[in-house]
Amino acid sequence: MLPKIIPEVLEVYEPVSIWESFYLKTRWRLCPYEAVEALIPNALKILDFGCGYGMLANLIAIKKPSRSVVGIDLNCRRIRTAKHSIKNRTNIEFLCAAIEDLEAAQYDAVVMTDVLHHIDDISVKRLLRIVTSLLRDNGVLVILDVDRTPFWKFYITYLIDRVLNPLSPLYYRSIGELRRLLEEFPISIEKTIRSHKGLPLSDVIYCYRKYLP
Repeated sequence: MLPKIIPEVLEVYEPVSIWESFYLKTRWRLCPYEAVEALIPNALKILDFGCGYGMLANLIAIKKPSRSVVGIDLNCRRIRTAKHSIKNRTNIEFLCAAIEDLEAAQYDAVVMTDVLHHIDDISVKRLLRIVTSLLRDNGVLVILDVDRTPFWKFYITYLIDRVLNPLSPLYYRSIGELRRLLEEFPISIEKTIRSHKGLPLSDVIYCYRKYLP
């Protein structure tokens, strides 16, 4: 059975439109947010890059109120919904911005969920150079992205992506391809978790840690 969105997260979005409620609940059921959050240390400052409506950012902030969470995304419509979820909380903020627009700050953890398969190799490398510069030494980078196996789950993932992004190019990478792409950066892999069990999508979670080059 697919997981239901936890009430504490859903409550911060209320009231929402019928479409937004459907999207939030469906997205939660298809994405292993709780498995990603479990890899985030009890850190002081966390960046959620490509946060969308902010569900993961909200989960991270709700689970540990001592965390300070920043979510950024280029989709300003989704960021408006994310900002609506803040209410009177002070440990979370959302920005409609590119990562280049962030002020020079250091983060204890950076998370990216279902972002990299929308970006070509050259742009991924440019992004990772910025991300690793924002990470503190010994900071954690957690990436959730699509693998090409199992094939039937990958095919479902592809169909969903095509419905949501009918004209956008997609850059699916195997576990080996993605790990090779990240080898040139000062981060070392700690865990690779196939997180598709119980879900219809071919997701994998990668947990990296920054080291001194």
